Amino acid sequence: MAGLTVLAYAQTRIQSRYGERADAGVWLKLHNIEDLGSYLQTAQQTALRPWVLGLSSTYSSHDIEQALRQKYRQHVDEVANWMPVKWHRPLQWIKRLADLPTLQYLLAGGEPLEWMKSDPEISDFAVDDIQLRVQHIRAAGNQALVDSWQQHSSVLSGWLSQWNSIRPKSIYSDQGLKSLEKLLLEHMQLQTRQQGKTLPGDYEIMLDRLRLVFRRSAFQPAAVCAYLAIVAIDLHRLRSDLMLRLFFQQVQDLEQELPQ
Repeated sequence: MAGLTVLAYAQTRIQSRYGERADAGVWLKLHNIEDLGSYLQTAQQTALRPWVLGLSSTYSSHDIEQALRQKYRQHVDEVANWMPVKWHRPLQWIKRLADLPTLQYLLAGGEPLEWMKSDPEISDFAVDDIQLRVQHIRAAGNQALVDSWQQHSSVLSGWLSQWNSIRPKSIYSDQGLKSLEKLLLEHMQLQTRQQGKTLPGDYEIMLDRLRLVFRRSAFQPAAVCAYLAIVAIDLHRLRSDLMLRLFFQQVQDLEQELPQ
């Protein structure tokens, strides 16, 4: 009974946060703003305020991406703490999804980049010695990711393997979670085919499918996971908007520096 009470509390909090998300009108208003500084100022007056607060038009692309990753990680921790204790660790594991491309790159022997050394969740892995790097990644609780990579599989397969090994199992909750796993695999495959680029229609297609799981899985862990996935897509959309305007700002700055 206590578990059901906690789930009901979590569902109420999540439903409230879901209702506070930026709607189509907000995204349309922001879409028409070309200047990065103006975009950030306007976004602070919308439901996106928690995500853009503290960001500056003087930030580099790496600064912006790291700030958004940190905000998302903090939000996942917040949401996990609303749930029964047995779900804390599985939900916190969701944070590692955003790092999978970086971990794949590092495990494959890629040279550590400067921005990796400043990200608190990745910096320990940004060492030149490959063997030491793999040891650090494994020791940080990513055993299944390393094992999957060493078996010539994807790190996503390793993430799913570890996810299924640590999450509680029940007939009641498994159906919704399996639907989300399928969506995750399809999304990652689409990203691979499109070389990481997200087309305008992709957001709404994925959001529609996640909303369906969110509604059908009320008072279940799948609703929590669907909500976190929806937030991740919102942040991906925000990131894309910010990167585009940062790029144009840099082009304009370069043009001003050129001799007339």
